[in-house]
Amino acid sequence: MSKRINYLAACLISLMLLASGCATNHGTRIDNIPMYGQPKVERPEFLKKADDDFVKQASGGFGSREAASKAWHAQAEKFMQEGNVDYAMRRYNQSWLLNPNNYQPYWGFARVVAEQDKLDDAIEYLEKAKSLCDDNFQKVALLADAGTIYSYKADSIPKDNLNERARYFTLANQNFIESTTLDPKYSDSWLRWSHSLFREGKYAEAWENLKKARSLGAKESTVFLKSLEEKMPEPK
Repeated sequence: MSKRINYLAACLISLMLLASGCATNHGTRIDNIPMYGQPKVERPEFLKKADDDFVKQASGGFGSREAASKAWHAQAEKFMQEGNVDYAMRRYNQSWLLNPNNYQPYWGFARVVAEQDKLDDAIEYLEKAKSLCDDNFQKVALLADAGTIYSYKADSIPKDNLNERARYFTLANQNFIESTTLDPKYSDSWLRWSHSLFREGKYAEAWENLKKARSLGAKESTVFLKSLEEKMPEPK
């Protein structure tokens, strides 16, 4: 993206604010909820009109709805990196509004709700993102995120519910397998898979994947390394 387009993006995004900062009955701003709560929350006519105006202005400024959607997603990512989750969600929503077939905002929704411990919702959005993603370069990381969330979901299930835990760990492993198959040199997938296998209790396999991640330049945390060593000394 050129400097000129970056400047245009900054101007448009700062000036074009949706009139959607209404609160739900529970006091939560509707633009802080994925897809503005739709389809469960009916969109009022005045907000539909604001949505239409926003889409026309944004798509006109960037040449297409698809290009504008990517620009708003980039702004959302910036806010996420800064830890401003509410502003990130508002930009993800606008990105989604501009192009509901863009996988990026669904991925963003998943990241936000995962931080809120809404793992089932995060899984739903990640699966939607996966179904729409046609960029194999980005899909490697998307699959790693999906594997991580499935793993946390499995670990959240009581230990006496063996079948359900196993089902979610299997889904986690399937996503990590697909990620590392698409790009065997993406170290983060191997590292996160190692963490997942640790949660699953497969310590030898966790060491194996950790060594693979190390060979690709990944740096594990001392906390994780100590926890794994307590369960099983590093194989020689």
